Amino acid sequence: MFSLIYLLPGDPASIMLGPRATPTMVEALNKSLGLDQPVYVRLGHYVWDILHGDLGESVWSKHSVVNLLMSALPYTIALTLSSMGLAAFFGIIMGVLAATHEKTLIDHLITVLSLIAVSIPDFVAACLLMLIFAVRLRFFPVLGGGEEGNIGDQIRHLILPVIALTLGWLGYIARLVRDTTLEILDMDYIKVIKSFGAPMSYIAFKYALKNAIIPVVATIGLGVGKLLGGAVFVELIFNRPGIGKVITDAVFARDLPVVQGGVLIAALLFILANLVADLSYAYFDPRIQYE
Repeated sequence: MFSLIYLLPGDPASIMLGPRATPTMVEALNKSLGLDQPVYVRLGHYVWDILHGDLGESVWSKHSVVNLLMSALPYTIALTLSSMGLAAFFGIIMGVLAATHEKTLIDHLITVLSLIAVSIPDFVAACLLMLIFAVRLRFFPVLGGGEEGNIGDQIRHLILPVIALTLGWLGYIARLVRDTTLEILDMDYIKVIKSFGAPMSYIAFKYALKNAIIPVVATIGLGVGKLLGGAVFVELIFNRPGIGKVITDAVFARDLPVVQGGVLIAALLFILANLVADLSYAYFDPRIQYE
């Protein structure tokens, strides 16, 4: 993240200020960002500031980068957890149903629906949902994150973005659960349980799913980490406040401190989400132990 500023061609201050910047303005910005100091000094200040929770301030608004990102983070968390929660819930149910009804109409139908869901990019789904349910039918609001403090209005603004992000992960999780559940159902201990006459659906949800869900946990961790970094296209289409939109707006505004801070926060959230997913393996499989 520190080297991001040095990847820009030319003088970073001149690029951020634009072609109409005067030498005095460029010199002032270089001084405020510490660009007039040696690289090792700037790196030391950068690491020290991060350790103390200081990501700098916006070049244009002069607001703290931490405050800008923290104000957008709750919207991104709500969007991410809602999307992955729905995708995991319905994906697991669909995957188990397809596995327990292998090579039947239900299996074929779920397979086709899953493939269609996976093949639709989230920004295409967002545009279609907006045009149909917000613009034409007017069931839901078009843009924004909802009135602050009004939970009902925020939920109504959340529904379409959540559906747009849910579809792709829903199809992927359903296919993954189906394949892993089929492998588990073919194991010897499952065959023993079958011999007692237990219903297949009961066996699948009670005994097979706990072992089949481990790859799903890894997928959910990856998805949560990715979406916490910013569901950029969906946030832009619905004009929702969020980490992805903050970073994108900062890129177009050439607000480098906000871009650096946003990318750093997104990377940390991605690492945290995958760490939680890795630690949760032991809950689903007691054979996995962490020392």
